[in-house]
Amino acid sequence: MSDINYEFLLTDRPIILLSNNWLDKNFPDLGFRIKNPSEIGDAIYKVTDNDIFSKNRAEYKKQAFFVGNNTNSFVTLKKIILISGIPDPKISIHHKNNEIYKSNLCPLIEAAKNLGIDCYENNKSSAKDMIHIAAHFKALLDKNISNNFCVHLDHGLKGDGTANVEMSIKDYKKNNFFPSVDLHITAGKMGQKRTQMLLGPNKDRAIEGGYPKADEIINSDNQKNRILLCNEYGLDPNLPIITYASAGEVSHEKPGGSLSKKTINELRKLSKNGKYNIIVKLKYKNYFIRRSLSSLKARIKKKSFFK
Repeated sequence: MSDINYEFLLTDRPIILLSNNWLDKNFPDLGFRIKNPSEIGDAIYKVTDNDIFSKNRAEYKKQAFFVGNNTNSFVTLKKIILISGIPDPKISIHHKNNEIYKSNLCPLIEAAKNLGIDCYENNKSSAKDMIHIAAHFKALLDKNISNNFCVHLDHGLKGDGTANVEMSIKDYKKNNFFPSVDLHITAGKMGQKRTQMLLGPNKDRAIEGGYPKADEIINSDNQKNRILLCNEYGLDPNLPIITYASAGEVSHEKPGGSLSKKTINELRKLSKNGKYNIIVKLKYKNYFIRRSLSSLKARIKKKSFFK
């Protein structure tokens, strides 16, 4: 199941979970569950007519996000600086031009500016006053910066049922629990609990900090941006917007994946009834997916429209 389901908690939108046996056991009740893509149309009608999961989402929002408003970037950066103990630091964020990493790191640039702190992108300076922040561990393994204060910022929410935890455990052990990373910033209690479990002897390095990407999600949740989105993709602003955000195809790494030819075909049929705008957020490799999408009349966007 995709992390984006937890991001949707920030806007309290109804969620439909295309579930399977693994998700039934591991993913919380954030929304209406279905097992077959053919049920999508009926499920949309049910959740828009009577959303009974709003209280559940509000409760999980408290667990997923330490900061529930649009001050995540500011709070995160202040915590990093405080724990680093560096009195007048400079900041370097390492996103390697990856759009996913950028979405959670670049909001820190504005926060640094407001705090009067110099902030650089992908700068590998080993100056003692430089704090290095990345959303992927590999960016912090460079020998030039390994002796600096290094921070890993979660680019996902690490919520229950979003990935195969056993694979993560093996990865952390294989990398000796990432000893060069001084601080692990998680979005909330849920992420902190999982990260501490993964870090083993270094569990004290994981704290609740914030989720900088959340600021842009919250700030973008308004009618003006809705109109801009509809204009950009030729959507009808008078119709509901349905977003399909898959984690990918089901696999050992992603046992909650729902992407399939059948799912895409159902969305294609649904797009023809004139009742909904449909946006599909995904990355795909398989031929049948490319072929199905070529005739899909629903508008396709490869990145989340919140970015």
